[in-house]
Amino acid sequence: MLKLLLIVAWRNFSRDKVTSAIQLVGLIIGIACFILIQQYVDQQKSYNQQFTDAESIYRVNLQRDDNRAQALTTLALAEGLDSNFSQVDSVTRVSRSNISVKHQQNVFSERGLYVDSNYFDFFDFELIEGDIHTALDAPDSLVLHEALAIKYFARSSGVIGSRLTINGKEHQVTAVVKKTTTASTMPATLLIPIKNFYEQLPAVDWAERWNYAATVTFAKITDTTNIQTVASDVSRYYDNRTKGLSSYKKRQITFEPLRELYLNNNVAYSLIPPGSAAMVNVFSIISYMILVLACVNFTNLSTAAAMRRGKDVGVRKALGASKGQLVTQYLVETVLLTAIATLLSLVVITLCLPTFNQLMNVEISLTYSMLFITQISGLTLLVGMVSGSYPAFFLSNLSPAHVLKGLVTTSKSGVLLRRSLIIIQFAIAAFLVVTSLVVNWQMQFIKDMPQGFDRENVLIVSYGEKIYPAFKNQVERHPDVISASMSHTVPTKSTRTSNTVRRLEDMTTEIWTGNNPVHYDFFSTFGITILAGRDFSTAYVNDTYQENKDDWQSSTGKLIINQTLATTLGWSPEEAVGKMLTLGGGNEGLHNHQIIAVVEDTHYVNAKNVIPPMTYILSAKPEQRPLRWVSIRLKAGASLQTVKDLEQIWLGLDGKLAFKYNWLSDLFSASYRNENQQTNLLNIFTLIAITVTAIGLFGLAAFNTQRRIKEIAIRKILGASTGQLCFMLVNQFSSLVLLANLLALPLAYLLIQDWLNGFIYRIAMPYSAFLLSALFCLVIAYVTVMAVAFKAATAKPVDSLTCE
Repeated sequence: MLKLLLIVAWRNFSRDKVTSAIQLVGLIIGIACFILIQQYVDQQKSYNQQFTDAESIYRVNLQRDDNRAQALTTLALAEGLDSNFSQVDSVTRVSRSNISVKHQQNVFSERGLYVDSNYFDFFDFELIEGDIHTALDAPDSLVLHEALAIKYFARSSGVIGSRLTINGKEHQVTAVVKKTTTASTMPATLLIPIKNFYEQLPAVDWAERWNYAATVTFAKITDTTNIQTVASDVSRYYDNRTKGLSSYKKRQITFEPLRELYLNNNVAYSLIPPGSAAMVNVFSIISYMILVLACVNFTNLSTAAAMRRGKDVGVRKALGASKGQLVTQYLVETVLLTAIATLLSLVVITLCLPTFNQLMNVEISLTYSMLFITQISGLTLLVGMVSGSYPAFFLSNLSPAHVLKGLVTTSKSGVLLRRSLIIIQFAIAAFLVVTSLVVNWQMQFIKDMPQGFDRENVLIVSYGEKIYPAFKNQVERHPDVISASMSHTVPTKSTRTSNTVRRLEDMTTEIWTGNNPVHYDFFSTFGITILAGRDFSTAYVNDTYQENKDDWQSSTGKLIINQTLATTLGWSPEEAVGKMLTLGGGNEGLHNHQIIAVVEDTHYVNAKNVIPPMTYILSAKPEQRPLRWVSIRLKAGASLQTVKDLEQIWLGLDGKLAFKYNWLSDLFSASYRNENQQTNLLNIFTLIAITVTAIGLFGLAAFNTQRRIKEIAIRKILGASTGQLCFMLVNQFSSLVLLANLLALPLAYLLIQDWLNGFIYRIAMPYSAFLLSALFCLVIAYVTVMAVAFKAATAKPVDSLTCE
């Protein structure tokens, strides 16, 4: 019986090759997109699932005042949690830092992790070699992930006992971590005992400072029933120890589940760049929308094509075929076609995966496990049943008498269904088109908006404060170097220090400000405009910021502030110059400093963050007031050789310190990584949705035109022009497309408004995008139908009328 059903199904496919091909292409695109996106969604949600105790591990986040929460906490918190909170079973710390690795005669820069000895009790990676319990016990231990073992020793095993020089100190390899296919928020890099991190601190006592956030703290809590109570208790404990140590008034601690870390992009200083839960959810919804488009196409074309089989159904019913037999036959045909489409979609996915992985910066591969095969089989059956159910029951319910009289083609219910499905298709397409337009315009607005700095031709190098004075002196002699400076932070990176300032004549009002210690030539190097006043200069010995903790009032140094702070204080840039500001508060005594300049506002991080009030102070000796980033402005068109020259100067001053650099323009782009990926993928999905809609409309237009072929011939004989006939065939879809836009665009408006509100600096709601979306959908419909209509309108009437 099944063999017979399959044979009949294949014959029906072969009889109507065009319709079958259109249905097949639509299903292939829809199923391929759905499977690929769901694989991506599963990968994004799989982070940290492999660890044995993942359910009981939490990251300890810190929020200061109303600022954005951060993953960094003080080094001293771990001992505090262990000693004072019985609910916390154990604690481990992870501090990420750029390190210089010397191997043979080469120096490399790596992003290493300084970790506690119990690191593997929390994150039980599989080791290729070494003891997971003792690998991090010795102070000079070094654990390598597999890729780095191959990089430095050309093998992943037999490397225990080998040595690498880390920041000038020799370390011995004690274990190699096996590469895992499961995603994790723990970077696959070098692991070094955290005691070595203390050696990088400006002073030994910084490890005990409660106002110095330098590590990510993880806590293992088995009893999670009172997690909120624990968080409140720890918040009070933390707050009590930090009161008066900085300008922040309140600190709050939260415990975030390990399995939820990756998709939370609202926390700063994560160990790896986070994903976006919103983006994952949006793409998941879009995958269903594209699958629905494919199913709608299939149903629409199948319903139309079913009318051609009306007489066949009528004869079979007249000969005694039951309704169940007819339904079964049609569903078998649908499921068979869907199965073929699914197999071909897997081929398409395999071909597209490398490009998709590169676009989304992921590593996804198709694994044909029993679970995957079961899911694919279920998807095939579901799509086949959903797509084929209406045509199947439509055919089986036809009256033999009506069918044999040819009345089936005039069914109003069939026409209504097909029109409804067209409206659904174009509603989805219109929604994606207008969303894509607005997202692209907003992202372009961000790229083009004034950032307060010139991001082109600026090289950013990490660390190097000990060699910086000599380095600056030498590089500024290079013909391609315009200027060089050093600072605590740079544009595209958030400020990590702050001040509390007051007007001298009004001590009651405190203003929190970000603070950026800088060296000479900082503003000229970044192209930051000085609106009023002068820059820090070696000609003025009192410019250097010096705190006297024994007598705070005798602290010296000048201030440069940004325009936002001047406005907050109620001054114009010109009025602010020469005024005195009072700094300090809490345990820090009050001290007065003169403003010597007001500079243009600069975007730190990105346009999703409001520009904070900022103070700039001069650190004339970078090693005394730790500065982190060396910035070098090059002439336009400087070659790669220039960068190599700078590296040679750097290594000549310190052969153990790697020359780790980035272009400021690349850092700017990276700060919008999620948004750029979101935009690119949305554009692709929009194009796919339009393609699927156009394919379905083409097939339906071909059917409608074929059904009216004699009418067209007669109209042409009676004098209708080709243009009139084309307009008649095309215009029937105009009202459907416009109705689809009316249904889709209000929902699009609400979602777009919510998305734009996530940006501090944004475009106004672009109502023109909604008009363009409607026009675009009309153009797509007209062009698609016109391809069929023109052929029918230019055909010879005699060919159409002699078909009887």
